Amino acid sequence: MLVMMATVFTRKRSEEDSEQRRARSSVDGSESKRRPQSTRKRNRHLPDIADQSPVDEPKRRGPSINRSAINALDNMPEGSKISLTIAPGTKNFVGTSSTQFATECGIVIRSVCPMNYHKRELIPHDVKNQMYEKLQVRFNLLRSDNGFMEHVDARLRAQWKRTRGTLSNYWKSNGGYTNLELARSKMKPNCRSEEYWNHMCDYWELESTRKYNKQMEVNGSKQVITSRGGSRSIANHVFHMTNQETQVTPTPFELYYNLHFNAKKKGWLNDHVRVEYENILRHKEEAMIKLTSEGTNITADMERELEKKAIKSVCAKKQTIKSAWEVGVGPVLRKKDHWMISDSSQPPSSETENLQNQVAALKEELKQNQEKLKQSNEQYERMSMFMTSKFPDFENAVSASASNGSNGQLDESDYEDLI
Repeated sequence: MLVMMATVFTRKRSEEDSEQRRARSSVDGSESKRRPQSTRKRNRHLPDIADQSPVDEPKRRGPSINRSAINALDNMPEGSKISLTIAPGTKNFVGTSSTQFATECGIVIRSVCPMNYHKRELIPHDVKNQMYEKLQVRFNLLRSDNGFMEHVDARLRAQWKRTRGTLSNYWKSNGGYTNLELARSKMKPNCRSEEYWNHMCDYWELESTRKYNKQMEVNGSKQVITSRGGSRSIANHVFHMTNQETQVTPTPFELYYNLHFNAKKKGWLNDHVRVEYENILRHKEEAMIKLTSEGTNITADMERELEKKAIKSVCAKKQTIKSAWEVGVGPVLRKKDHWMISDSSQPPSSETENLQNQVAALKEELKQNQEKLKQSNEQYERMSMFMTSKFPDFENAVSASASNGSNGQLDESDYEDLI
């Protein structure tokens, strides 16, 4: 009983003391200055924010060193170089080495090739030889094979255009069309020098260049049939889709499906692609029905050819253009490039080129003469119609003159008869 009374007295005394302290603090005006203690437990394992050092800025991506090619060389005997494989009938390298070579070409272009030449044909030969020497460090270039080097030049040309396009897009994204001074002041970090950057800005600021870029943007916006091919060439897609055991290449339809159908999203890239694929299928079915009705036994090779023709008839442009690009294949060899697949792999000699130029000049002269003759005949017909309308006996006079042996030419007496 005494213990319980003592406990109650002590609790009451502590409550009175706390009330007195609160009253005293309110009189002094210090109650608002006191920070209320949080009831949440403090995590003692976390460091204090004030004690933390400032966070470093994220590091930028360093220059490309072509790690894939380095790893490939590490797995090869010492002194070996990476070989390149050319797709038959095209201007493309295929295989894993083609990707490594494309990366190496980009590195060489950015480090060696000057950007102050707006046409690659104007680049000095010593600069091109320097690029070849750098590529030869890791890759086996057949410098004596002119046909092979044409393929190398095609790859370098593509990387050169891509590098300039990257610089141009960076300039546009920083106010190239709206604020020229701001765009010029923001040089791309991996540009070789400020001199090259200013030279490129001068070129992009030209009115002719701006019109050309605008027209290219308009033309690009009209393209509704897209592809999932990316930077890999069509020939390289065919190489990677080929069955390694049987060496059977994919059919044209399989290739088209792979480049335009997204397997992850389970759908076509857009409705235009879907409609185009349906038209290709219908075109092939009509051709097969026609051959079957004629009693032709369709083989696998014939079916592949029908698929190629179906894709070309639907996807190719209506107006035929002499180009080195073939629908469903990519860049192909033209007639003047046939020397690249010959045994000698030598370009035409200077004498042959002169003869070809003379033949071309004669063909052009013949075409002009035919055009002049056509104009003369049209002019003669118009004159004959005019003379006939004015002088009804004109045709009789001409025929009579021709029968007299004057080659259809009228003399003075004929004119007097007409008048």
